[in-house]
Amino acid sequence: MSQAVQGLSSQPPSQSGLGLRAFTRTARSLLGSPATKAMVRRMERWVPLVRYFHERLYEREFATIVPFARRFRGVYRTFEEAIQAAPAGKPVGYDNAEAATFMAPADPIRPNDYPVMFWLQKTMAETPSILDIGGYVGISYYSYAKHLTYPEHLRWMIYDVPAVTKQGIEIARNTASPGLSFTTEINGQTQAHIVLALGSLQFIEKSCSELLSQMATRPMHLIINKTPLTDLADFVTLQDLGPAVCPYWVFNRAKFIHSIQDLGYELVDSWANLELGCHIPLHEDHSVPNYSGLYFRANS
Repeated sequence: MSQAVQGLSSQPPSQSGLGLRAFTRTARSLLGSPATKAMVRRMERWVPLVRYFHERLYEREFATIVPFARRFRGVYRTFEEAIQAAPAGKPVGYDNAEAATFMAPADPIRPNDYPVMFWLQKTMAETPSILDIGGYVGISYYSYAKHLTYPEHLRWMIYDVPAVTKQGIEIARNTASPGLSFTTEINGQTQAHIVLALGSLQFIEKSCSELLSQMATRPMHLIINKTPLTDLADFVTLQDLGPAVCPYWVFNRAKFIHSIQDLGYELVDSWANLELGCHIPLHEDHSVPNYSGLYFRANS
């Protein structure tokens, strides 16, 4: 055994552990730097074996179960293709207890929330009837309640998968939540004056225009936020939430907007979510640096 190895093994465990953690942090910082990423991409083009090992390493990391993650992997044509590529041993989608409980009921307000709250406050004054598509257990409802005055006769219905809906009902039962309700269906009985889709449309196989067309009547207002829009053709990637993975749409901007305008809506406002994007390792040309927000109003 070399003197160097002997010296390491004879250190107290706490010192060895601290040294290893410091080395790991430094290595991750270096590997995550733009310069290192650019160098790795060049090497992958020149030496295919480098890309092969990079892919295998990232697949192993992506498959690990952690409390929370926001990682992306792969480029696929359909939801089914993405599901087939999901790592074995990890739940797929939000319809399971792990994915339904890993996030808190409320979030801190971030810069990209302010355009949503501005338009929501104005539109609620007309008719306080809201359908919150993919609203999880009530994150927007509880978060915005700290900053907005909800109308007395508010009806805020969240559409989500059964496991999430079950958890949301349980939280609402023990929390002040006037006007809040949950559903697992959008159908010919569904009515709302305002539709919210705040970071949810990318998780749903059906398009936004299909969901709106299922409703009994056309909502007057549509507020969309935290949505990946790009100039590329539509594609699907996989997002790792931590406890589960999900197929995840990235939409072509022009196609997405036109599909809603074709239902009789005008685009009134749009904004960039500068603090939110989608980086897909090994597919940097498909990454989205900033997500988008949009506000549509039905033509009169």
